[in-house]
Amino acid sequence: MDKPIVTDEVKKDLLENFKHLKEPVTIAVFTKEGVNDQFNKIATQLVTEIAAVDDRVKAEFHAIGGKESARYKVERSPSVLIAPDKYNIRFTGTPLGEEGRTFVMSIILASTSKVSVLSPDSIAKLEKLDAKRDVRVYVSPT
Repeated sequence: MDKPIVTDEVKKDLLENFKHLKEPVTIAVFTKEGVNDQFNKIATQLVTEIAAVDDRVKAEFHAIGGKESARYKVERSPSVLIAPDKYNIRFTGTPLGEEGRTFVMSIILASTSKVSVLSPDSIAKLEKLDAKRDVRVYVSPT
């Protein structure tokens, strides 16, 4: 058996944070065999362990090249999507380390249908934009 990623201490923190969950949230993991296998395994294990913490977190696993990956336009392995039927929240790679906090916050926001933690002033400025924007955040261990 692999060493757990979600330790007892992390599980305790997740239980505390997941008290804020309202609706079930699906986390979909997409992998392609033979591509980044080590990271695929860790992403799959991580999401499995997180889903085991709270019944409202549902894990799904799909192969890249299948119907679901085409539906969500997933091409990179591994990719982790949060509430993909409702939002376009995607993590490319395994959301560990610095991405972990953002990953958990994304689960909570998707569950509560709260689309932002921005201030009212920031929201007002963004509402003035006349075209759709995609926001991408890159996290690097360096």
